[in-house]
Amino acid sequence: MKKAFISLMTAVTFLPVCTAPDSAARARSSESSLWDRFLKYDLCISDYASLTAEEKELCHFIFDTEQAAGDNIVCERARRTLAGDDVGERITVEQLKDAYGVWDYGSFYQTYYGWHTFIDCVPDVICLDHDRYANSYVYYNKMEYWLDDERSSYVLYLEKISPDTQSRFEVYDGNDDLIETIPVKFDCPMKDFRGEKEYMEDFGMIEKNGGWYYTKPDGTAVFAWSNYSGGQSSEKITEPFVIESEINGCPVTAIEHGALAQSPFTEIVLPDSIKIIERNVFASCQHLEKINFPEGLEYIGKWAFYDCNSMTDLTLDCPELVIADGAFYELKGLKTANINAKDICESAVSNCKSLESITLGNSVENIKYGAFGGNIRLTDINIPRSVKNIGQEALVNFTSVTIPPAVQVIGSYPHKTPQERTSGIEPPPPVRPLTDEPKCVFGDNCVIYGYHGTEAERYAKEWELEFVPLEAENGDVNLDGNISISDLVSLSRFVLGRYVDTGAYYGDLNWDGTVDSFDIVLIRRLVAGTN
Repeated sequence: MKKAFISLMTAVTFLPVCTAPDSAARARSSESSLWDRFLKYDLCISDYASLTAEEKELCHFIFDTEQAAGDNIVCERARRTLAGDDVGERITVEQLKDAYGVWDYGSFYQTYYGWHTFIDCVPDVICLDHDRYANSYVYYNKMEYWLDDERSSYVLYLEKISPDTQSRFEVYDGNDDLIETIPVKFDCPMKDFRGEKEYMEDFGMIEKNGGWYYTKPDGTAVFAWSNYSGGQSSEKITEPFVIESEINGCPVTAIEHGALAQSPFTEIVLPDSIKIIERNVFASCQHLEKINFPEGLEYIGKWAFYDCNSMTDLTLDCPELVIADGAFYELKGLKTANINAKDICESAVSNCKSLESITLGNSVENIKYGAFGGNIRLTDINIPRSVKNIGQEALVNFTSVTIPPAVQVIGSYPHKTPQERTSGIEPPPPVRPLTDEPKCVFGDNCVIYGYHGTEAERYAKEWELEFVPLEAENGDVNLDGNISISDLVSLSRFVLGRYVDTGAYYGDLNWDGTVDSFDIVLIRRLVAGTN
């Protein structure tokens, strides 16, 4: 793997967006805090010392490569590898010759019109500098899919953006010279042919009970469209619309982007087999009041429920679920939310002006940038002990917040974004969190409740917020309400100079102002029940 990292590093220096290859090294020598901020607030790594040698090298690869390119690229594949995601195999030219497209549904930067018939592949590099790729085909962020670790050749997927263009793959060599063009397997005069029965049938879609489905080579099926989607019927329909659990013996596991957008149903029933709800699936379903969420649901895409203003209650109990950016943005009628999901991403449940109560479950690990911003009626929130990371501006509307002791990062960064394209007005600047002015997680008058020696106290002091310490028994190092062998282990780690997420403020058992081996002796006695 080390050799691969070196090859990757060498390859990226030839990217057109790169400037001075040694700029990152100079930045680190002149301002070491840039590297520290990158680790903690971008990668959300609090215990760098515990990483393996390969993980540390990967951290340096991402930092050095992105900085060398003026912070105008994202090393997506490397970042996802570091995060422990299954990035899968690289694509091959042979695959492209019988493919509909390529995309990465789990990425913040995914192409808008990706389909589940596409090859699912994590891109190596996402380029955010639009000015350098201002041709008519590169409509979204340019994504490079490398064919090998050395970037000796790579693929771009170019999507149809008008009737006179064609979706296709372009294969380039390491010097960015085009060497082959491969048309996609299926093309039609429209960018999105759903709603046109002739093209849906040509594509292989199957109609059943008002819904359109297709099967995939892996033995699963996808719900793609309905006869009521896209505002084709404006009258409210109170009979529930039921998505089939299987088609031709294949379990229905995903719902395509926009598949039920602007549909008139008051209730939609999802089968337990559903794992993925793509972006905009239920957007502007103005009459939608009720929908179930299967426990095994893994992903809800961007803007999936945008403008569903008849929904008053949101209940999600899906322990492995990632709620993507803006998934429940601006639900004007929403009053209560009960969410048990792994990741609550950027602006996921935000600008819901009527939301009065929100409860989070014990599966929540990440609350990202602006997750609950703009919910003006919310004043307090429970942060479960499972949470490890809270992003900038995630809790700006709350008057008080109690932070659990094991939260490791408060103030994590949002994603980088490209320069927006606007007409006639000055566009906002692109987001570059590492060098942009940081934004506070909380409002100016928010009161932070937490424990001494934890990330909560550190952050409150940094931003000059009122901090109210919670009581804990001396010796309860991990702050779980008990003094046990786990506290002895945590204190021993701290004395050895290792990272402890709760700190060791409550490990000074002899009250001499220093946590050392004498305190370890005392806590052993406490655990053993001796004086």
